[in-house]
Amino acid sequence: MSESNTSGQTRNVGRRVAENLADEARSIGALHGSARGERNVSRRIDAMRRLGDLAGGRLLEVGCATGEYTKRLAKNFESVDAIDIELDRLDLFAKTKPDNVQLHIQSVTEMTFEDGSFDVATMIEVLEHLSDPPAALAEVARVLKPGGSLYLTTPNRFWPLEQHGIKLGTRRLPSYAMPGLTWIKPLHSRISNCGAFTKANLDSLASKAGIRLVGVTFMMPPLDSLADGHALHRACERIERTPARVLSQTIVARLERPAAT
Repeated sequence: MSESNTSGQTRNVGRRVAENLADEARSIGALHGSARGERNVSRRIDAMRRLGDLAGGRLLEVGCATGEYTKRLAKNFESVDAIDIELDRLDLFAKTKPDNVQLHIQSVTEMTFEDGSFDVATMIEVLEHLSDPPAALAEVARVLKPGGSLYLTTPNRFWPLEQHGIKLGTRRLPSYAMPGLTWIKPLHSRISNCGAFTKANLDSLASKAGIRLVGVTFMMPPLDSLADGHALHRACERIERTPARVLSQTIVARLERPAAT
């Protein structure tokens, strides 16, 4: 693992890296949040695949955590570099990682990879946790090859419920306590633990980062706690095929670094 091995000195350096970057992951559980159930994982990957070819030579996964997504994605790439700032989660992932995956303790805003290193990058439930999304996207754009794609999933601001809890002073309220909070951006920004985005937001962020938004789709809650084939699963999937999908819980996007001219 980059910046981490059995040496106590090296591991202490790794922990300082994670501590210094803690503001980039502003919720317990950080970069992948709670999006780890089987249905959660498979449906996010399926949604990204609807936007393009999620396969190729070299993949960068930003915010890999314990690798639930990485292990699935790695099957379709020659090699994968997975980064995170949470050392304990990387330690868990290291025990089960595929042979073609390399783990790194790195911040997405300060990556050490060379320009144009990757064919594809993913940021799954990551963008909303970052303190500087434009800088993160610009850095991902730097390490993508010309014509390379970034696939991301993030909370949709049009979904009425804040997805990561609400902070009122020292109190933390559940997500359902203030329905409609995400629609009031100034208030949401002040009392929520994470961000939320619209297609227009992502288009603007991409433009500032020197990449372009080329595709968007939406995903309703996966509802992992329900049995497979539950009526609510079918209802959510039907909504995703109607204009009402813009109110879905998750926005899924593909961004592309312009090809060299």
